[in-house]
Amino acid sequence: MDLPKASRDPWVWGQLALFLLVGLAAPLLPRHVTLGPLDPILNRIDPERIRWLGAPLILLGLAVVAWGVRSLGPSLTPGIEPLPGAPLATGGAYAYARHPIYLGIVALLAGYGLVWSNWTLALVTGIVALLYFDAKARAEERWLLSRYPLYEAYMRQVRRRVL
Repeated sequence: MDLPKASRDPWVWGQLALFLLVGLAAPLLPRHVTLGPLDPILNRIDPERIRWLGAPLILLGLAVVAWGVRSLGPSLTPGIEPLPGAPLATGGAYAYARHPIYLGIVALLAGYGLVWSNWTLALVTGIVALLYFDAKARAEERWLLSRYPLYEAYMRQVRRRVL
């Protein structure tokens, strides 16, 4: 993994900022903010049950991230540019999603909000993380298309970018 190069990648810094904001926001946000038409549904669920929904989501997210990391092996990089000479990953987790690590992180962050018994944090972090990692995946795919001639066929075969 080329950390000096990754440290110059704005996507890596954005990712770290997202993690930091979510981590700091959790204890500071109110547990409930009006969510309009969702309120009648969400208000029926006991906050302690919400907390228990988060733990499996975090574990699922961690498992997906670990599977993605293992599938990439030494080709893993936190930035969007593939490592020189790295083969195109199409097996393991990459047979099901083009960016499984991002998918796992989205699940992990949404689960983190639920562990705090906070629907608002879970929804906001889940949506923001999904939008961020979808944008990062699009930027990464421009690199992948230029680097790997078979990437376009892989995109047709594996439709899911993040979700």
